[in-house]
Amino acid sequence: MNRRSFLGTTTLTGLGLSVSGLLADESAQEEKTARQIAVFTKYFEHLDYADLAEKIAPLGVSGLEAPLRKKGHIEPEEMTKELPAFNAALAKKNLEVIIMASSINAVDARGLAEEQLRLAARLGIKRYRLEHLKYDLSKPLAPQIANFKSQLSDLAALNKACGIQGLYQNHRGNNFVGAPIWDMVDILSDIDPAHLGMAFDFAHAAVEGSNAWEINFRRALPHIGAVFFKDYKVTGKKWSACPLGEGMVNPKAGKLVSRMLPTNIPASIHIEYISGEDVVDRSVEAMRHDFATLQKWLG
Repeated sequence: MNRRSFLGTTTLTGLGLSVSGLLADESAQEEKTARQIAVFTKYFEHLDYADLAEKIAPLGVSGLEAPLRKKGHIEPEEMTKELPAFNAALAKKNLEVIIMASSINAVDARGLAEEQLRLAARLGIKRYRLEHLKYDLSKPLAPQIANFKSQLSDLAALNKACGIQGLYQNHRGNNFVGAPIWDMVDILSDIDPAHLGMAFDFAHAAVEGSNAWEINFRRALPHIGAVFFKDYKVTGKKWSACPLGEGMVNPKAGKLVSRMLPTNIPASIHIEYISGEDVVDRSVEAMRHDFATLQKWLG
């Protein structure tokens, strides 16, 4: 304890105030304002809800980026029936769905998107990730961008009505909307990020932007509602997933997040370098490694 802390403590004690109580309040405040970190449970989809929570809880993360989509933990048509039980199983282990990875990228005529979003919001899920959009490269791009802008404006209005935030992830790929970042920034330019913003993926930004990843991050900054961390190595012309810190993603990304984004914007860890036998247990260990690395990067 330094001199200032000692004098402050002595004064409080003299006034009859509980030092332990104040320290507990301070600790609770720090915990409340800490950035939430989730893990993407893409390779855990075959586990039942209790087993899933049992595997993730010891990591010490805030919760899950849960694939609640086609071929995910819960199929879209089964959400009404299954999502409350899924949430309850996580809650027993002090976990929550930080981001729902969905099959939604438009307002559909059936109303399935609205049904899912209203249910998720009612259960306390604050954010969902959109299904990716793709360009038809046999057609001019400008009219497609205009159509995507209209499509996502309508979806943002639905999000506002439901009380949930949509997030569009930039993804590497020759025909992925948002791969170059600037097209998605343009699409979102007139949309309130509280209703629909970006999940900025540093790995995909490094693959597509190389040295321009930081420029792209700074340009996207007003629209960012979450950040995704994973890593890739490059051998010749081939990209391959690897543990965080062993590839192209610059540790500076963590410092930028801590300095430039408020703590209510969560981070999610994606593990994509595990395959073969015992994929669940090995993925848990990989998550533990990447979580420790990300904590160091975030400072």
